[in-house]
Amino acid sequence: MTAAECQALNEWAHQAVVLGLMSTGRNRDGQSYSKRLTTRPCGNRIEYPELALEISNRIRQFCGVSSMPLIEDGQGRDGIVVSYTLPEGDVHAHVDGPRLSAKHSVLRCNVVTQVPDGGAELFVGGHSFFPEHGELHCFLASDHVHSVSKVIGDTPRILWMFGAHVLTDEWNSGKIKVGS
Repeated sequence: MTAAECQALNEWAHQAVVLGLMSTGRNRDGQSYSKRLTTRPCGNRIEYPELALEISNRIRQFCGVSSMPLIEDGQGRDGIVVSYTLPEGDVHAHVDGPRLSAKHSVLRCNVVTQVPDGGAELFVGGHSFFPEHGELHCFLASDHVHSVSKVIGDTPRILWMFGAHVLTDEWNSGKIKVGS
């Protein structure tokens, strides 16, 4: 994703926060958590910009999942979720759901469009890294426990999530070819 695209999506996210379009996230106990805002449960009142829909289609095509069902059902709108983590906020360890069926997994194709001043280390299935600005990272979010450490500094972390329901065996076997 280009720097200009990241900036445009960040402007939309900042405006969504100002307008109160995002909901509070949930902490590890399922309670409302004001340090992370999200569009996950409020798809009925969100209209994503055309750029987000174009990027979603590009990513789904790049990842070889453009014909697979979008992640919806309380999981954002148009297969897109935005996460806006405020300073001192984090993302508790969890797996995503619901799955479309027992044969499917939730594939998240994520891009951090605004990197915080510090912190925000991503942990997925026992591995950790710091996603770079505009970098695409994909994983089966329904199959691997994932979390993000506390955001340090004054800059919120903005993450755009795209993806699809994929057949787990096709992803794990390499039948779904990313980048081809």
